[in-house]
Amino acid sequence: MRRRLHYTPNQITKNLYTTGSQWMLENEAEYVGPYHTYTTGEAFTQTEWNAQTSKQLFPIVKDDPATKQYKILKTIQTAYKSPIKSFPMITVADRTAGFITRYFLKKYNQIEIIEIDATQYTEWQSGKIDRNIFIGVDLKWQITGPLTTQNKNGVTISSVAAQNIKNIQAAQEKMPELSMLLQNPIQYYSDTEFIVPKDINGLDS
Repeated sequence: MRRRLHYTPNQITKNLYTTGSQWMLENEAEYVGPYHTYTTGEAFTQTEWNAQTSKQLFPIVKDDPATKQYKILKTIQTAYKSPIKSFPMITVADRTAGFITRYFLKKYNQIEIIEIDATQYTEWQSGKIDRNIFIGVDLKWQITGPLTTQNKNGVTISSVAAQNIKNIQAAQEKMPELSMLLQNPIQYYSDTEFIVPKDINGLDS
């Protein structure tokens, strides 16, 4: 609606026409067509006021190059999934295998690393999580085995901690900050010398 109920003729400029790049509608759509203006700064469609069909017009605000680029990047980024922290759930099958695979993501311009699950890692690999923003790495993580390095029949069996430290160091070629997160090399360690109850509900399968 107009700000006032009544305007004098000298307060209205009628029969104007725009070919574009000047006015937009409330939904930000560019307007091309007839319009009229008021000394109050208001502008409406139609050559003169029509309470049924006239729609208010707004000046088009042209973005500077930096603002345009920001909007483009923002639109692109919203098309990707955002990773969510996830932590391993150790199953009987994992204990039997003796290890799990852990997955991590980090933004290129940040130090913080988040641990994710296998599904999200696959999404990162396929590009559903933006590979231009996030770097990813996976590593084998030992959860069973000797707690101290042993030598049996001339064969050296590395401890759980030693194996995990070695795998961390290898993964650091891609993600150098990883050792700051993984400071406990026997995290999720499981002593296999116990009786595992039978999984009658199939929860570990």
